Amino acid sequence: MSFQSDMAKAKGLGSAKHGFGHWWMQRMSAVLLIPTGLYLLFGLASLEVISAANVQAWLSHPIQAGITLLFVVTGSYHGALGIQVVLEDYVHHHALNLTLQYLTKILMIVMIMAGVFAIFTLLFG
Repeated sequence: MSFQSDMAKAKGLGSAKHGFGHWWMQRMSAVLLIPTGLYLLFGLASLEVISAANVQAWLSHPIQAGITLLFVVTGSYHGALGIQVVLEDYVHHHALNLTLQYLTKILMIVMIMAGVFAIFTLLFG
């Protein structure tokens, strides 16, 4: 049984003052994914036949390649932010949580590098 007042129990348990930036970046990346995703969806749907050659020809234009690159980078970053939130909420073992968060960030970097390499390969031959 505790004889502390409610104020004494809550003191020092306030905001850590670091969650807003994470929350804001997740919302901004989600907002950026909407127009880029719709552009890619309608752009690829406008192709008469979706084949590797047609998609390669479509991505060989700088605007399409740039928007696709923006989509890949933003999607990877947004996904990593979402996985970080899940890990923080549901993985309670500190060492495992830290390991999984590092692996998530490494995977995000690898996905971005692979996407940039693939798009530049298609753009520049």
